Amino acid sequence: MFFKKCIAYIIFFAFPLFLVIIGIFSGYFGVEFTKEILHLFGQISLWLLIFMHLSKYLAKIPLLSMLSNCKKEIGISSFLFAALHIIVYCFSISISNFVFEVIQRRYILLGFLLFLLMLFMFLFSFICKKMFFKLSPLLLPFSLLGALHYLFSTKLISLWAVFAFFILLFLMCIESIKNRRKI
Repeated sequence: MFFKKCIAYIIFFAFPLFLVIIGIFSGYFGVEFTKEILHLFGQISLWLLIFMHLSKYLAKIPLLSMLSNCKKEIGISSFLFAALHIIVYCFSISISNFVFEVIQRRYILLGFLLFLLMLFMFLFSFICKKMFFKLSPLLLPFSLLGALHYLFSTKLISLWAVFAFFILLFLMCIESIKNRRKI
């Protein structure tokens, strides 16, 4: 069990981070790489979050059935990349301006709300499982806020941002239909 968790963290967190570090030192991101790294960490976090939501459906494919056992590791990796995203953002602006930026720019507020929920879920996944399971239904709608954050933060409309938004919207529609049938 411990070995499987370590492999999942290597695949979903350590390997992408290692590739980013290699990209920094090889000059792939250029001289002023902080903006590129900032966006990349946010994108990786959002795509891991989408992958975590999709894992329930992807687990029905025979070779991908192990994904349902890795949901927690994928979620924690997504949270860690979101934390790196915020840390790089805080260092690119002054930390004292961070609160002003969150209030001033609405799309940053959307991303920060998702990060707060992810932080609470990260803490409660280790401390209080009961509270974790109470908060878990909020993750999909808040993930949609993260997709909106990604969509509004791009100066030009990004096809990946639109694609991420519609995947999460589609998943939210599927979940609401399933919940409606249960009632």
